[in-house]
Amino acid sequence: MEQKEEDLDRFEKVLAATVDYVGKEPIVLTYLEQYFTPQPASLANDLDQRLHLLAERLGGPPRLIIRGKDEPKPRYDAYPAAAMHEVISMFHRAKRSVTRAQMSLIGCSLLREKPEVISIPPEGCVRAAFLNEFESAFWELAEIVYIRLASYGDRAGQLLDFAFFGIRQFEREGFTAIVDRVQNNLVDVDTVLRALPAWKSLRAFQTSEQVDGLKWLLRRRNLLVHRLYLRPIHEPEGQEVFDSEFNHIDEVLRKKLAPGTPPEELDRMHRQLQKAAELFPSVIELCEHTANVRHNRGG
Repeated sequence: MEQKEEDLDRFEKVLAATVDYVGKEPIVLTYLEQYFTPQPASLANDLDQRLHLLAERLGGPPRLIIRGKDEPKPRYDAYPAAAMHEVISMFHRAKRSVTRAQMSLIGCSLLREKPEVISIPPEGCVRAAFLNEFESAFWELAEIVYIRLASYGDRAGQLLDFAFFGIRQFEREGFTAIVDRVQNNLVDVDTVLRALPAWKSLRAFQTSEQVDGLKWLLRRRNLLVHRLYLRPIHEPEGQEVFDSEFNHIDEVLRKKLAPGTPPEELDRMHRQLQKAAELFPSVIELCEHTANVRHNRGG
């Protein structure tokens, strides 16, 4: 009986610690973020009215619906607003993941430089194991960041796909395929679209292999999902277990997509998040353009 009471007490303490952790994390992040360098990028805060008008032009309901008492209910398309909500929601999830990764890196640095801030063994194998676990948490969060940033791009592509082609399939194609479809089918016949800075910016991002470009991001995301985890693996020179016939892939990973140091990876995350924030107005502008074209044609 005494053992059961001890187990119950221990379980209650664990639950209390869990609630404390879950409740404090968003508060700590909010206060800590103001001291981050660099600051995580944010979406422009003056887009609400523009997004609502765009959703209405793409078939969504107006803010004010007026109808007679005996008139049938009007029918509107809820998809445009839902697609926009998905884009914005995924951006905020990606940003939250970046701030968590940055907080984790700050924590790891403090534990290495000032181990007295937490009750862990001051030296030896146990302390090394603790620090290794804390650092692993950063790399896990970094993986989530890249996956969410790529997901944000795909959702922006879905909005473009609906605006330009009326396609509303969530799981079929990503940003690259949709931008290529616009390029192959519309750019040559729409001189206004071709000249838009918004189009040029999105196309440049889509075809870029630089660290802040989409090709780099998608390759990193695909490798994380299908092949490896992000944390660098240090193999002693001359002690490789075997040679692979796919060593050319390893070479690509090492040179172009190889994980950097934690501060380098954090910088890459911020650059990708900044690009996502910068290009969202361009996505809106392209949707507005195609809505105008459709309106002028009477469609």
